[in-house]
Amino acid sequence: MSEPVGIPVKTRRTLNVVSPKLAAKMAEFKARRCTIYAGHSVTAEYDAAQPDSAVDWDPAAPESWGFFPRLPMMRGPICRGVSGKYGYNHHHTIAKLGDTYVATWASGFLHEDFIGQRVRYSTSVDGIDWSEPKMLVHTPVASEVVRNNAGLYSDGERLYAYVGVAWNLDRDRPQAQKRVPRMRLDVYETTDLENWTCHEGIFDDIYLFEGPRMTSGGKLICSGLDARDHHAMVIMWDDATQLADKPRVVHLESGEGILPGEGTWYQTDDGRIWLYQRDESGSCHLALSCSEDEGKTWSDMLLTDFPNSTSRSMAGRLNDGRFFIMGNNYDLFLNRKHMQIALSDDGLVFDRQYTLIEGETTRRVNGFHKEDGYQYPHCCLDGDKIVVIYSINKEDIEVGTVDMSQVS
Repeated sequence: MSEPVGIPVKTRRTLNVVSPKLAAKMAEFKARRCTIYAGHSVTAEYDAAQPDSAVDWDPAAPESWGFFPRLPMMRGPICRGVSGKYGYNHHHTIAKLGDTYVATWASGFLHEDFIGQRVRYSTSVDGIDWSEPKMLVHTPVASEVVRNNAGLYSDGERLYAYVGVAWNLDRDRPQAQKRVPRMRLDVYETTDLENWTCHEGIFDDIYLFEGPRMTSGGKLICSGLDARDHHAMVIMWDDATQLADKPRVVHLESGEGILPGEGTWYQTDDGRIWLYQRDESGSCHLALSCSEDEGKTWSDMLLTDFPNSTSRSMAGRLNDGRFFIMGNNYDLFLNRKHMQIALSDDGLVFDRQYTLIEGETTRRVNGFHKEDGYQYPHCCLDGDKIVVIYSINKEDIEVGTVDMSQVS
C-alpha cells in the first residue's frame, strides 16, 4: 500500500534489548497498573506476594497476571525528611571503603536543587544500621548556591565524593525567565571518613549523578550532561590514581528526538561499553549508545524497547557475570511506586525481571519536582550481595540488601 498523499511519515529506529517473553510480561504489568488507576478494585489487605489485584476488571485473568516476583530484601533506613529542616533528600549514591559502607546524598529544605542545598553522608558496617548523618559540605542560603551529590568512587584505600556546585538553576522562576545555569564539579577525598580534602573545579558545566567505574582497560568513566544545552557527555580518567585531576571528555550526539540524561553503563566480555540514558523527551524508554574502543567513540544514540518511567536507572554487572538494569522499569510517566531489577546473561537481551520494592507512598512535604515512590536506585556489589540505595518520595533515604546468589 502506498503512503497517503500529503501526510508526512516519520520513522524511528529502535534497539531491541528485551526478549519477547519479558516484553509481554512488561506489557501485562502496565495493563494491570492502568486498570487499577482507572478505578477497578484492589485486594482488601496488602499481600507482599500480590500487592494489588484488579479483581473486578477481568475475572479470566490469572492471579500472576501483571506481577513480577518480589525478591527478599533487608531494608535499613538512613534518614527521614523533616519539614522546615531537611524536607528534601535525594540524588544518593553508595560505595564501600574498606569494611565500611558509605552513603552520600543531597539535602534541601523543601525543593529539589534549591539554594542552600548541601551534601550529607552516613556510614554502616552491615548496610542495615546507619550512623547519624554528617555534613560533607555545608551551603549557606545566602550564597545562592546549590550543591548536589554527584557520585562516589572508592579504590579501597581512598574515597572520592563528587559534588556539583551550581548557580542560576532558578527552580522558582517560570521557564521563560530562567537563565543559563553555571556549574562546576568539585571532588572531596578521604581515607578515614572524617577528614576530607576538597579539590575545587575539576570540571565545568556537567550535571552528574553517577560516579566513575572502571573499564576492563583500566580507565574510569561516567556519564553526565552539559548543564547549558543538555547534550550527553562521557568523562574519563586514564590514570585511575588521579581522580582529583581534570578528566577528558567525549561529547555524545543524540538524534531522533532523544533528550538524554543520567547515563549508566556496563561492559561486556568483548570490550563493548553499553551506555544507557534516561530519555527526557517523554518516550518512557531508555536510550542506548555503544563504544568499542574504551569510550573514545560512540555509536548513534537510539531508543530501545526497554521501558522506563522517566527516572534514573542503574545498569551494571553482578560479580557472577550477569548484567542488570535497576529502576522503575515500566512505561508510566513519572510513576515510581515499583522498583525492579531486570537480568541478562549476555548483556545483549534482558529476559527476566523481579521486584525489589513497591507499594503506595505519599510525600509528607510538598516541593518542586517531588514525586511519590521509590526512586533513583544506585548500588554497590559486595560478593553475592547487591546493596542498593534509593529515596522514598525524595524525602527519606533507605538502603536495601539482596542476596543475588538466590536469584536465578
